[in-house]
Amino acid sequence: MLTKKIILHLALISALASCIPDPKIPADVIDMETMAKILADVHLTEAKVNRLTFNDYDSTRVAYVELERRIMAKYKVDTAKYKNSYKFYVKNPGLMVKVYDETLNILDERKQKKQIKTD
Repeated sequence: MLTKKIILHLALISALASCIPDPKIPADVIDMETMAKILADVHLTEAKVNRLTFNDYDSTRVAYVELERRIMAKYKVDTAKYKNSYKFYVKNPGLMVKVYDETLNILDERKQKKQIKTD
């Protein structure tokens, strides 16, 4: 269900941005391949946290923040660089579509390798 929504949003953004040339990615922005890997991990982490049964929002938030910290450490990126990179890609929809295309490919590969449990 989430994948279908992402695909629909990406299709719309892609159609709107198809006439605009992609800008050069600045040196302080995470490259597209790494950003796609990070986003795949972030989406899986969000799904995992949403399935947790904590009694309050604060506990859920603490769990997510810790898991997000681990993702950033895995890719040797700090949260500020991730957020700035995300803002850059959001402002450049053509590039964001490419990043999310790769993110979806990563998620599909993991699903095929049974690294993602589906209910």
